[in-house]
Amino acid sequence: MPLSAHGAEGEVQRQITEAIRLYEDLEYERALERLKHASRLPHGPDEAVSLSLLRGIVQADMGRWEAARKDFREALQRQLDIQLPLHVSPKVSREFETQRTKVRASVAGRRADSPTAPTAAAVEVAPVDAKPPTKETEVAVTHLMPPSKEDGVPEAWAPGGVEEESARASQGVRVAGRRVPVVSWALLGAGVAAGGVGTVFGLSSRSQIDDARSAQLQEDLESHHSRAQSSAQTANILFGAATAAAVGALATWLLMDSSEATVAEGGAR
Repeated sequence: MPLSAHGAEGEVQRQITEAIRLYEDLEYERALERLKHASRLPHGPDEAVSLSLLRGIVQADMGRWEAARKDFREALQRQLDIQLPLHVSPKVSREFETQRTKVRASVAGRRADSPTAPTAAAVEVAPVDAKPPTKETEVAVTHLMPPSKEDGVPEAWAPGGVEEESARASQGVRVAGRRVPVVSWALLGAGVAAGGVGTVFGLSSRSQIDDARSAQLQEDLESHHSRAQSSAQTANILFGAATAAAVGALATWLLMDSSEATVAEGGAR
């Protein structure tokens, strides 16, 4: 492909990214202008599908339903199993699935009319090759079974072994042969909690964006949009804290385990 064509594809992706940002900021007219400009540039089939979907979403939110249906059908005719790339209102999602049903029915009708379409009698199902269990399989299953009373009780299951296991558990849990300190578990739990709360704020931001799109008054739109931005900022902070906690948990696990290994080697010497 010529270098100019590569540059054109990069420009199309840049225009799509900017259009998505404008759409999230509720600037529908400017987003639509970006998408129309990108459509006039040289682009591949994947970019063509993305442009059609995004144009349909923007025009549906603007109330231009006929144009939106046309763009949805154009994208679905290129790729029938495509999904909407953005979070949209239930009304837009339902309309998109309606167009998918229509395009699928149209494709099925064309295939039925085609003289080369295979009939049901021509379809053969390969028989299932059911093999009896081999000796190796029986041995492997036997190894996975818990020991019986006749086999004896392992040392870890003996009364004294239970006390030792309890003492080890108080110091931490072993993962892949390495002990996980309590500090690592605490940091990991804090990271999970921060990630969960961040997810709640992220969903709340999406809901407030939907409320802003359905608002009738400019004051309501600005109010919902402001709350959505605040929730999104809080979610980003919590996600950052969750990432930091997870990194801290991994670091403490590695550092404390390596320090214990060093002490053990010194004692052996």
